Formats: sequence, structure tokens, C-alpha cells
Amino acid sequence: MKVIAYNHTHWDREWYKTFQEFRLRFVEVMNLIIQEIQNENIDCFYLDGQTVILEDYFELYPENKVLIKDLIAKSKIIIGPWYALADEFLISGESLFRNMLIGVKQAQKLGCNKFIGYLPDSFGHSSEIPRILSAFGIKNAVLWRGAGNQKSEFVWSCEDNSFVIATYLIEGYFQNILHFDISIEEKAEKLKEFLDKIKEYSATDYILLPVGGDHLGSVLGLKNQLKDIGNKLNDYSFESGGVFEYIEKIKNFTGLAEFKGELRDNSRNPILPGTLSTRLYLKQENAVSTWKLSKVAEPFYSYLQAAGFVTARNNELEYAWKMLLKNHPHDSICGCSIDEVHDEMPPRFAQVNQITDGLILRGQNAVSQLVNKDSIWVYNASDYKFTGIISLKTNKNLSDNLEKQFIKSTREFPKEILLDTQRPPFSEDIEEFKEYFVYVENIAPHSINIIGEDSKYSKQPDAVEIQGNCIKNSRIKIDVNSDGTLKLTDFELNKEFDGLHYFYDRADIGDTYNYSPLEHDKPLKSKFIKTEIIENGKLRSTLRIYYELDIPAYFDEVENRRSLETYKTIITTDISVTSGSKRAEFNTSWENKSKDHILQIKFAFNEKITETFAENTFGIIKREFDPDYSLKENMPIPKGLELKTNTAPMQRFVWTQGLGVITEGLSEYGVSGNKLYITALRAVGKLSKLSLNTRNFPAGPPLDTNGAQCLGKHTVRYAICAAETPVELFKESDEFLGNIIADVGNNNDSYCDISNLSNDGKMLKLVQHDNVNIYTYAIKLYEKGDGVILRLMNLSGEEQKVSMGTDLSFSSYAEVNGMEKKLSESAQIEKELVFKSYELKTILLEK
Repeated sequence: MKVIAYNHTHWDREWYKTFQEFRLRFVEVMNLIIQEIQNENIDCFYLDGQTVILEDYFELYPENKVLIKDLIAKSKIIIGPWYALADEFLISGESLFRNMLIGVKQAQKLGCNKFIGYLPDSFGHSSEIPRILSAFGIKNAVLWRGAGNQKSEFVWSCEDNSFVIATYLIEGYFQNILHFDISIEEKAEKLKEFLDKIKEYSATDYILLPVGGDHLGSVLGLKNQLKDIGNKLNDYSFESGGVFEYIEKIKNFTGLAEFKGELRDNSRNPILPGTLSTRLYLKQENAVSTWKLSKVAEPFYSYLQAAGFVTARNNELEYAWKMLLKNHPHDSICGCSIDEVHDEMPPRFAQVNQITDGLILRGQNAVSQLVNKDSIWVYNASDYKFTGIISLKTNKNLSDNLEKQFIKSTREFPKEILLDTQRPPFSEDIEEFKEYFVYVENIAPHSINIIGEDSKYSKQPDAVEIQGNCIKNSRIKIDVNSDGTLKLTDFELNKEFDGLHYFYDRADIGDTYNYSPLEHDKPLKSKFIKTEIIENGKLRSTLRIYYELDIPAYFDEVENRRSLETYKTIITTDISVTSGSKRAEFNTSWENKSKDHILQIKFAFNEKITETFAENTFGIIKREFDPDYSLKENMPIPKGLELKTNTAPMQRFVWTQGLGVITEGLSEYGVSGNKLYITALRAVGKLSKLSLNTRNFPAGPPLDTNGAQCLGKHTVRYAICAAETPVELFKESDEFLGNIIADVGNNNDSYCDISNLSNDGKMLKLVQHDNVNIYTYAIKLYEKGDGVILRLMNLSGEEQKVSMGTDLSFSSYAEVNGMEKKLSESAQIEKELVFKSYELKTILLEK
């Protein structure tokens, strides 16, 4: 059998050492790679499929850029296509898309134009990866975890039938035998054992052999070593080359097995599912930053720039994206690094938020200068018409015609003064601002709507009612039962869901990679204390529920039980219902004083849960569950293996049996009998333990991670909503996370001066489509010219037609690939687009 060896390093930018320590090591590794290439000891070196590590290197050694560009141009060093090797489940689909766009763009500037979908260490693989790779013209992937018992080569596809030829690194990417200081005979013997295992699963006449591992430099004298080993192994012949040579060899093989869907089978290799809920505070911050950047600030500013209302800010937006993406590598967003690494992540999220808040502020100021001072303008960043309440902060008096509810007062600078580059703000410029809830109706999607003095409601908003243990509006009612659980009544659907929402706490003696229950542990259920009305308004009312849990202080390793010492934990859940909404929104807070435990929010259903529908990287994914599966009944796991779990990842929501649960950054849900649960906290104190009952091998070094105990105050946001189909939850999730920007006009003229207004001067239609099955994932500026890029997906399994409309001066519509290049010279399309089932399109609107 023929073996093609490729020399590589897998570079975790930060993990069991800090970013700066690993960067110092990367400088040493890079210098060794250059030396071995120049001495002709290796033909090429694969630099882990990401470009950010070269960006890090060039910050320190810009003088080496010309040399490295020359080696890349000669295919001696292979880079890209990713900017950073990200986790595939804990970040959004657009984040993965933008990750590749930035990575390919950087790689091409450095001279690399050939790419594979390199995914050596992701903790399982999203079903949407073939779609993303195909958008960039990439036809092959190399991966490891999650493929179970697939052959070493197989065809991997997703719902829209896009596909790649996947190479499965059966025994992982870390083969570092040739780095060892042992005899060539020992190396040959160990390598044969390794290759024999792969050979059993081979679907072709070739084996792709990764030579390298975590943070390793190039093998010294690789070509000579392979020659010597080849002389001692009769069953294998060796070639030193690269991944592309291997792809060229296997491209004509036919009859490969086909697989469609996500790769989360851990029967052969671990997917480390506990990382879905480790350090959940990071997942929450990521959800907020990603949403604000990709779904609010970037679309808003892109539209305003296309309309000529603001100056270009492309560089700032890309900088924000790169800052966000630096938090997305699996050891970062997964929470499985040392505390020092994760201490540096919140400041990155904060910087993303500072940029997006700043751009939104500038956009607000620009629009307000074009809107009459007696009017309110409302920007709807969603695909859906909006009727409901918005938040509005102003230093002006609002019209008596508006239905409003006062929230609070603040003192701050008016934005027109704060943004004036010709003068600094002075103390006397600070004014009182009042924040209100304001009822609005029929706010068109992707548009700026003007609400003037003469605006009238077609009907008065229905008042929210709250009394005792009940809160309701015209569409839903929430009752608090005597045990603290909830009953949701949906009047429109005529459905009731009872036994919802209570807290379960249990021991977790695992580590940052895997949850591990205590064998004889008895879970603790929250005790209901009381309710309290904390907001009684016509537009929004809020009922607070108090729960109590006595949580053991820690896991007692000597006694092998939870400690007798406990902390009384008071959990407060604020349930808010707003006028016209079908969601009940929750804000739950508590202080965690305990270690080694997991806290979950449970929702009971009438029947056992055998399937769920969750928001996927793109679209929705259906998953099947065994509701009677028990981790404890399958413990302990044999050595070298990892137990499967009844947990799964989600983006924003999960739906089953007619009820949806929407969250802001709570990325793990699970099934147990007739219960659906959302993990609210997982507290553990080791990066990796040597073995667990659920994973019988170390997943990393056994370092203390007290920060992963997540001690301190916590707040989590989520919502529940009855829905006939899970697709309805896209609209509800958009509204829950917030897709409205609103402000008061600041133009003293009597006429609203926004150009190209339609509908009697009351609405500026930016870009709209007329099909509820089509969802907008991204709106961004065209990087190669004057225009806007839309990323749209058909959420349904049937062909859909879409008519586009805009008040902006776009002259043509064209379909483009991931790199925003027209698919053909004649790629201009009509304003009516046709989407195949589950198809994702990237559309260019040129001016």
C-alpha cells in the first residue's frame, strides 16, 4: 500500500499555555521549518490550515514576510483556507463563513491558491461544512473526530446536496514517531502498527500519513527517514509530499461510501461534548457579540453606506470580525484552556462590542440628522414585519400619540455632540435621557420606518395583565403552579404546556472536556419560595419567582461523595410578557458558591422525547434520541473510549412537541425521558483528568482550572414559545435577541429629507424579499466594489421563489461564490430568485 506523508504542525493558538507563550514557540518552530525546507529535507510543510498564526508571526518578524511569501508561492509552505481553526458548533454559520473568507483572502495575498477543508481537531463536525467548503470551490476535506466507523475516504454531503470528498484521519493527526530519538528499527515497527490500523478502514490504495502533532516543528531529515523506514517495511511504500499530492492520487477512485449530516459519532474518537457547557459565560458573551456584529451593526451600517448616508467603515468591520474570530478556536470558545487564556477572551468580546456600538451610534446619528425632530425612526434588521414594543432612549419629549411605558432616566452626552470632531464634549453638555418602551406596529423588514406626529395605530395595543401568580397578554398566559413549575397557555393555538421550568443540580466530577456524574448521587430539585410582581406595565409586566437550592460546596474525593457542607442558593427568575408577543422571556440570576456540579433548567412534556429540531449552523437539524438512555447505566467506559451522551449543541433554539426554547448563548440541550433540559452552569476544576467514568483517557494535561468552577454571579436569558413548526422560531429568536434600532429625529426642517423615500415618506425600503421561507444570514458590504452582499437560505425542503425590492439605487443582482466572485460573466439574475430546497445563496447587489 502506498503512503503519502505530509509534515505538519497542529497549532492551538492558546491552550495549556498562553497565546504569547505559544507565539514565542511558534517563532522557533517557524524558523526550523524554513531551515528544513532550505536544506531540502522536506518537500513542503502544512501550516495547520489557518492564517492567523502567520499574522501573529509577522507582527514580531515583518522582515521575514518576503521569504515566507516566496516559500508559499513555491508550495513549500501550505496555508489556509481558515483564518483560525474554530469549533463548528459553538459559533454561528456566518462566523464560519467569514472565517474562511478572511482566511482565503489572506492566504491568496501571501501566494497560496490551493485549498482543502482542513479540520484536524474540531470536536465533531457540523453538517453544514460541505456547504461552506463548496461555496469557496473546495472539493476535499481532511478531518478526524466524529466520523465513527466511516472508511478513510467517503463522500460527505449536506441537505442541499453540496458535497466534498472527506479523508478521515482514522488514528488522528498526531503521528510524531519520526520526531522520537529512537532507532530506525523501532520507528519502523511503531509506524507499521499505526498504518495497520488505518489500512483496515482504507477505501483506496493510498494512506494519508500525518507526520507531526501539537506545537511540533518539522521532522529533521524527513525524506531520509521515510526512505530508511520504507526499506524495512515490505507492505508499505512511502512518498514524502503533501496533502494535494494525496488528493490527486485518490480523485479517480469511485464507489466511495456516502454520508449526509453531522459527524458527532464518538464510537472511535472522542468529541469531548462537555465543552458545549464548559465556561458558559464565554458562550453567552460570544452570542451577544456575534449577534450585534453580524445581524445588527454590519447590516445597518452597510445599508447606510450603500445609501450614501455614512462614510466607509470596511476596515473597522473586518477588524471586529477578526477580533471575534480569535475567540473561536476550539480550545478557546470551548472553555478547555488554562484560566489565563480565558481571562483574555472577555476583553476581545468587549472590543468587538465597542466597535459595533460605535458604528451603531454613528449610524443612528446619521439617520437622525435626516429625520424630522418630531418623528421617531425605526430600523428593522429582521426578515419579518414587526409589531410590538421597542426600547427608545431620548432627551426629547415624545408625542402623546405614542403608547409608551417609562423605564428609567440616565444622564449622558447627546450623540451629535459626542461625535462632533470639531469640539470636545463639556460637562455642561450632559443632558437627561429617558428610556421608554414604545409600542409600534407593522414595521417593515430591512427598512427604516418613520413614525410621525400624525401616525395612528390601527388598533390599540392589548394591555399586559399581571396579578398573583399569573401574567398574560392577548396571546399567551403564564401560571405559576404551587410547586414553582409553570403552565404556558397559547390562546391562538389552543395549547397548554404544564410542568415547565424547574432547576436540577447534580454532582459533576468531570473536567473541562467531559461531564461525569457521581455514581450514587441524588439530583437536587429546586424548591419554590414565592412570587413577586416587580413590573406592572401596560406594555410589559414582569413576575419574579424565587427558588431555593442547598448545593453541596464541593466534591469530597476522599469520601467519594458531595460534601456535607452546603450553600443555600437563591435563584430568581424574572418572567416578562410584552404586549402582542407570543414569547415568555426569562432572566434568571443566582450566585454560584459551589464547585463540581451542573445546574440545568428542565421542561416536562406529556410524552417521552424521541426527536428534537434545533437551529443548526445553517437552517434546522433534526436529531433522534433514546429517551431512556442513561450515562450511569453505561459507566464505566472501557479504556480509550468516550461514552455517548443525550446532549447536543444548538445555535439559538430547540423545538419538540410544539414548544420551543430560545436561549442567548446557552448552547447545550439534552433529553431525559419526557424532560428537555438546558444547561445553565457547569462547574469543574481540572483542564483534564487522567480518566473519568465517561472518558477513560486524558484529553489534555491535568492542570487546575479554578476559573472553570464559574464561582460568582450569573445571569442567563432564554424564552419559551409555542410554535406549530420549528421554522417559526427564527422570527421569535430574532426578536428575542433584538433586531430593532430606533431613535428620535434631529432635523429641524418640516420635511423628512431621506432620499428615495417611498410610501408617502414613511419608509425607506433597504432590501426586502417576500418569502417567509427565506432567511437572511448576512448583509455586508461588497469588498470589490460599490454594492451589498446578501446571504440567504431556503429553510424549506421545497423550491422557493423570491422577489427582491429596494429603494436604493442598485442596478443589478448577481449570484456570487464565497469569495464574492460572480459565478459566470453572465451571472446577472432577475430580481426574482429561485432557491432549491435548503439552498444557501450569496447575492451581490451592485450600484
